[in-house]
Amino acid sequence: MTDNARIERVVDLLARLASGDLSARGVRSDSDDDIDATIEGINMLAEELEASRDTLEQRVQERTAELESVNANVLRLAELGNLLAACETATEAFAMVEHGLKTMFDHLSGAMYLYRASRNILELRTSWGEVDATESMNPRDCWGLRRGHSHFVEMDSATLSCEHVSEQTGDSICIPMSAHGETLGMLHVIGHRTSTTGMVPFTPLQRQLTVLVAEQVSLAFANIGLRERLGIQALRDPLTGLRNRRFADEWIHQEVARGERNDRSLGVIMIDIDHFKRVNDTYGHDAGDAMLKAIAQMLEQALRPQDLPCRYGGEEFLVLVSEVDVTTLHDRAEELRRQVEVLSVEFRRTTLPPVTMSAGVAVYPEHGKTAGEIIEAADAALYAAKRAGRNTTRIAS
Repeated sequence: MTDNARIERVVDLLARLASGDLSARGVRSDSDDDIDATIEGINMLAEELEASRDTLEQRVQERTAELESVNANVLRLAELGNLLAACETATEAFAMVEHGLKTMFDHLSGAMYLYRASRNILELRTSWGEVDATESMNPRDCWGLRRGHSHFVEMDSATLSCEHVSEQTGDSICIPMSAHGETLGMLHVIGHRTSTTGMVPFTPLQRQLTVLVAEQVSLAFANIGLRERLGIQALRDPLTGLRNRRFADEWIHQEVARGERNDRSLGVIMIDIDHFKRVNDTYGHDAGDAMLKAIAQMLEQALRPQDLPCRYGGEEFLVLVSEVDVTTLHDRAEELRRQVEVLSVEFRRTTLPPVTMSAGVAVYPEHGKTAGEIIEAADAALYAAKRAGRNTTRIAS
């Protein structure tokens, strides 16, 4: 083959490469001259270009797969948010979060910790994957909690690892779980190196996703906690801490329905503090509040765990007693009356004068077939005690 023909082949080879055919290769002759050297150089360039293209395509595929995974997890996160918004208790939310974390981070490992009420210890609430999670931890053992924002540690970096991480098996991130200005806990997620490539699959997109998850879960738990606190406030008397009238009315309806099904009795003691207005008028409303709180505390201590004292309004208290007969209920009311009679209440270095109480008792189903009838019967018995001179107990007729 002439040199001109060989040069034409070189030109054709370059044209194929320029058109994107990176598989094109030139064939050397036996001349071992400059033309062969050029062909060898072009072949080496083609191999490098082909390898670079394959690497780039692999990266594009990996990036596309990662984006698809993140998009899928964003949809899962939105669904988790909707489910958490519908949860009424923390127990329901924990179940949702545990399933959601394991689904979204199935290729990673991690753990979620929440603060105890004492705020000095965090307790493990859920974990997944290969993480060696301790059952509890000191908040000072986590750099994320100490710094107040996420703390990311690369496997081979000089970044300080958290004390709660027993062994750094891959990249990890600790994210404080905060909402409404309060830190509720911490989310810890770990990426593991693969045994073949040594690659760390914990990408920046995944890190951003973990932050979004922590924010979503934190907000949900904070809202549930707020609703639970509001629910407690709605059903408790803020002064005495006893259940309030709303709770008492709901509870007695439930107990009457249960008693009807199971043929069980229910007792009601209606209590009114005698001449309570005199305490307020003489010593002030703060003294009256101190007296009511002392009586409420006495009721809680004197009654059985299954009995329920409530503040029914003003100086009125209602005690709900399960599975009791009239005689026993009357005796129990009399015991409470005697304890009120000898109750000593200190207020601003002064012992308030003793007070007395009047009580009316009624039992389901003897004195009524409905919750309303039982309460009316106990209330009527209370007024009978008032008319009898106070500081006494009367049974409904």
